[in-house]
Amino acid sequence: MGAHQEKVKMTIECTPNERAYIKMLAAKAHLNLSDLILSYLSKDFPSHKPNKETLAAMKELDEGGGIEYESMDDFWRDMGVTPKC
Repeated sequence: MGAHQEKVKMTIECTPNERAYIKMLAAKAHLNLSDLILSYLSKDFPSHKPNKETLAAMKELDEGGGIEYESMDDFWRDMGVTPKC
């Protein structure tokens, strides 16, 4: 999940037998109830995957390409920006 995020509680209504079965599934998977449920649902969460342009830039850097700057001033100058600090 990355950086620490605030947690909130959720309630799930189920029968006592369903609860027992869910707890057994969690124990079998060596997970707590929250992690078990989230493991099933998280595949449907929106993803934050890099877009094609970012992936291409990452590949270029991995292959030794890209531009290295001596300072942030050099970077901003190359970008055509004059920071007002």
